[in-house]
Amino acid sequence: MKLFILLIFLFSSSAAWGQTACPSGVAPGSPQCGPDSGTSRGDIPQPPPRPTGEWLKTWGAIASSDNGDIGSSTGKLSENEARVEALKVCSDFGNSDCKVNFTYKNQCVAVVQAAKGRTGGKIISAATEEIAKKDALDECLKESGAKCYVRGTDCSKPFFRKF
Repeated sequence: MKLFILLIFLFSSSAAWGQTACPSGVAPGSPQCGPDSGTSRGDIPQPPPRPTGEWLKTWGAIASSDNGDIGSSTGKLSENEARVEALKVCSDFGNSDCKVNFTYKNQCVAVVQAAKGRTGGKIISAATEEIAKKDALDECLKESGAKCYVRGTDCSKPFFRKF
C-alpha cells in the first residue's frame, strides 16, 4: 500500500521550472513567453559605481606692496593658506608692506594695470582665464581711461583626492 501511494504521488506531481513564464510545451525565448525577472539571463542591473575619491576645491590669493610688487598663490586647500603664501611671495621681493588684495576659490584670476603714467588696475576672477582677463581689462580701461596691460593670470583648479 505504501508503495502504491508513493507511485501515485510521484506520477501526479509536476516539475517546477525556474525559467521564463512560458506555457507548457513552448521553448524559453519564444514570443509566447511572458517576461521573466531577468535573473535567468544575467540581466540584473548593476548597482551604481561607488565613488573612489572626492573633488577638492582650492584657493588662491593676490598680495601686493606699495611699490607694485605682486605675490600670488594658487592651489591651496584653505583661504588662510593661500593668504600666507601670497604674502610670503610678495615679501620675498624685499617688501615689508605687503597686503592681501584678493582671494578666490575654484576660479581663475587676472591682474591688470594701467599704462605707465596712469593710475589704476583691476583684479578680477571668473570661470576661465580668458574671461577674467577680458573683464579685468575692460574694468581697468573704464577706471583709468587708458590702455591697460595684463600683469598675470592664474587658476585655482580643483583636484581629485582618492580615498
